[in-house]
Amino acid sequence: MKSERGITLTILVIYIIIFSVVIGLLASLSSYIYGNIKYINDDSVDVSEFNKFNVYFIEDVKSNSQVQIDSQVNSEGKNIVRIVFGDGDIYSFVKEEKSIYKNKQKIAKNIQNFTAVRNQTSDKLKTYIEVNITIGAKDEANYTKKIDYVLKYW
Repeated sequence: MKSERGITLTILVIYIIIFSVVIGLLASLSSYIYGNIKYINDDSVDVSEFNKFNVYFIEDVKSNSQVQIDSQVNSEGKNIVRIVFGDGDIYSFVKEEKSIYKNKQKIAKNIQNFTAVRNQTSDKLKTYIEVNITIGAKDEANYTKKIDYVLKYW
């Protein structure tokens, strides 16, 4: 008898079963990954928004010794927290827009909450601004920071 080296029906069935199992595993892995993608947070985006604000704000804090902070409602009915430095730079937090502006330029977005308070040390030599900032892309806060910025005192 002559030996023939071909694909038998048994080998073909085994190949189909193996490929079906592999395809099934890949499909379930893909489904698992795409199903859990909603749990990935965007904290890094929120931290970058704080860093953008921080870069501008530190530059002005270190070059000014006078600051005024006030809260107001503008003519459009928007709540605004304003920080006015001695050299004329104005930082504005518009609550309805969830944004911080330096003069007219938007420097940070997705700001859920922002407060600023002007304080002095007990010996009245240093003036500092206490800033509380809460950042989040959706209606939840992902990043909260309380920081004191000391104005120029020398």
